[in-house]
Amino acid sequence: MTDQEKDCAKNLLNNGMSNTNSVSPNALKRINRFLIGLTVIVIIGDFILIVVFAVLFGNLRHDLDHHTHKPKVGEQINKILKREELCLPCEQIRLGPSLEEDIMLDAFVRKHSTEGEQGEQCCVETPSQLLRMLELFVERKYRQEMAKGNIKLTSSSPTEQSDEKRPVAHLMGAVQRPELPSVPGRQFPISQWIYDEDLAFYNLVSYRHGRIVILTPGLYYVYSQVSFLEMFGIGSNTAETGSQSLSHYLYRYNIVYPNGGEETLIQNSITKCWGQNKNFGEYTSYLGAIFQLRQGDELFVKVSNLSLIVREPKQNYFGVFKL
Repeated sequence: MTDQEKDCAKNLLNNGMSNTNSVSPNALKRINRFLIGLTVIVIIGDFILIVVFAVLFGNLRHDLDHHTHKPKVGEQINKILKREELCLPCEQIRLGPSLEEDIMLDAFVRKHSTEGEQGEQCCVETPSQLLRMLELFVERKYRQEMAKGNIKLTSSSPTEQSDEKRPVAHLMGAVQRPELPSVPGRQFPISQWIYDEDLAFYNLVSYRHGRIVILTPGLYYVYSQVSFLEMFGIGSNTAETGSQSLSHYLYRYNIVYPNGGEETLIQNSITKCWGQNKNFGEYTSYLGAIFQLRQGDELFVKVSNLSLIVREPKQNYFGVFKL
């Protein structure tokens, strides 16, 4: 290769490198814009899915409620359901861990899993059951999008119009004390609290089935106190229940979390005191700590024995406030 040819090749190489350097930033910008656009499309797609299902079960609801004759949509769906079974894993429409939310699934035909299927199956046999399934599916999808921060929630609390803008709640123990037996190792959620009477209140959060629902992400102080009262048999130094300890837990639930959505935040266990000629035992547990909570987190309390909880509301409380 001659010197002239070498110079030409060198010039071409230098020009190619300079062109590459000048184009790279623009290419990166295009890729960045593409990724942003793709994210927006995914979010819009989720909203469209929610709207489509909402319109579908809204139209079916209107037909069922406002027509005396058999509705055409319901009639067609009824024929389909007679030909083939429609089932979903119950976990795909379950809204939460409470007993009330489990009872919601009783509206369907609940079947235990068979070989090759995962978990309990919820099946529909009528148009009204299908409508209810669509409602739960849309509600679950809505809560998932809300937990991801794609939907902003507003509080429905009676004090939401106050000047205080800080999310806060203080709940008091309900007077009812269910007479449930103690089962060692079991945990029982407290599903009822006083939330809008006496000293109890909530602001800029929601209350649902014994749970405080966080609407604004951030750092929160979460606390709870539970008092237990155990009566001993006359002339006996043994308790009515077999467990030697009482446990108190703070949990959070979010529909997007793994392992069923439940997560233990903090817990405490109290060892019972035994003594001859002792007629009763009183025990109090307090829990409190700071947590980074996300939108849609649902906080609740569990104990090892519901039947021993003191009936005085002010001895049992549960609350949260944003720092």
